[in-house]
This record gives sequence, C-alpha cells and structure tokens, in this order.
Amino acid sequence: MSDNPLGETIPNPSQYDPGILYPIPRWAARSLLDIDKKLHMYGLDHWHGYELSWLNQRGKPQVAIGEFYFSCASENIVESKSLKFYLHSFNRERFDSVEKLAAIISNDLSAVSKSEVKVSLKLLSDINAVPVQSRMGKSIDMLDISIESTQPDPALLQTEDAAAFDEQLFSDLFKSNCPVTNQPDWASFEIQYTGPKINEASLLAYLCSFREHQGYHEECAERIYRDIMQVCQPSELSIALNFLRRGGLDINVYRSSEPVGVEVVKVRLLRQ
Repeated sequence: MSDNPLGETIPNPSQYDPGILYPIPRWAARSLLDIDKKLHMYGLDHWHGYELSWLNQRGKPQVAIGEFYFSCASENIVESKSLKFYLHSFNRERFDSVEKLAAIISNDLSAVSKSEVKVSLKLLSDINAVPVQSRMGKSIDMLDISIESTQPDPALLQTEDAAAFDEQLFSDLFKSNCPVTNQPDWASFEIQYTGPKINEASLLAYLCSFREHQGYHEECAERIYRDIMQVCQPSELSIALNFLRRGGLDINVYRSSEPVGVEVVKVRLLRQ
C-alpha cells in the first residue's frame, strides 16, 4: 500500500493481500525525541488481534485471537488500520492448520517491520477464560491534583529527597489522540523504577498532560520513557502503556533500561 490508509475509506479485501500492510519508520519520531543519540532503550510492542477468521479445508469458518510481538529495535512499526485490513484478507482463504497461517502472518509482518515478529494464534475453543490482570504496585489515580497542561510537559515531573527501590505505580487515566484522525486513544500506564523517588502527584499531572497530544502509541511511550529518564534520572526504569482496543486491535508498548523479553507482557487488563 503506497499511502497511509488511516483516515481513508478503503474497500474490505476479498482475498489474501500482504501488500495491504503499511510500514511507518520508527526513526521519524525518535529523531524528534533525540532518543537514539541520548538513551539506551529496550522493549517490545505486543498486539492482540481480535478480528481474525479464516476457513478450514472444508470451508468451515475458524476464529482465533492473534498475538503479535514486535521488537522495539525493528526498523518500522505497522500502521494499525493496515494490519486490521490485512487480517481481514484471510476471511475467505483456506488453511489446513493454524500453524501454517501463523507462519504466513509471521513472515509478512517480519518483512514489513524488517525484524523478526513472533506470532501466536489461539482458537477460541482453546481459551477457557480470559484472566484479569492482577495489578502490581500502587494506583496514583486518587490523588487530588489540578490539571492545567493538555500537551506533554516534562517540567511537571518532580523528585523527592528520598530513594525508591523497585517502586511500582500505575494509572488508568492516560489519553492521547491519533495523529491522523484525532480519535482518542485510551491507555493504562505502569512504571517500575529504582532511583530518586518520583513525586506521585507530579507523575499523574504529567501523564494527564498528554490528553490533547497527537502521537502514535509507540511515540507516546517513548516520549514518557525519555522524559522520566532525563528529568528523574532513575538508575533502572521500565514502563508500559496498555492501550484499549480499537478496530479489533489493542497495542501494548513496553520500554525498559534493561533488555527484556516476552516475560514483561501482561495478561489483558479489565478494559481491554
């Protein structure tokens, strides 16, 4: 696909078409954030695909939930609407095994992102129940704060004259906007860090300052990671932004100062 499909009206595909997938280079946002030059950053992007169906060899529909794991070191991210339509392109295709379909999706996503993508497909019949994530740490959402900034403002972040070791905090109040359609993107935020103690009210005010910010999910997470590293200077930092599903997809972005693998991925949250 030559043009970004987000915000455009395009027909639902009638057959399998990997050309639907639209890459977005990571370097553009990172160059604006100056991340590659100043910060060491590890992590992954974990997507769920809830609108995935195909036919078995006898034409009977099969339905699954897909999980897609992208390294944050990949050259490109995949535009979400293009991934949605790509998954829809399997609706009339026949496969004799889930494994064959997973291999095709892995190859296509790896090609467009220019990095190996792990794919897991789970038939609904194999999923007994979806566990709700047990939240770790402390919620900061009950803090009584005044919000004035509606664009990301790292100057809001403050530290205290104390040290924190593996402190874990979370918030469900995060909101940003799609940079193309301006539609709202809602997310839950989690942080685990060691270093100077971050003032919790200042952290919540900072997260709420994204409310009118236009940015892709990955850019928002990396901006937060950069600002906390630069302002609060923790010796160790891990953050997660777990976005609500939109268009049959949810995106979960994990960034850390230390190498991480799929073990950081959390069970779906209540709102997902």
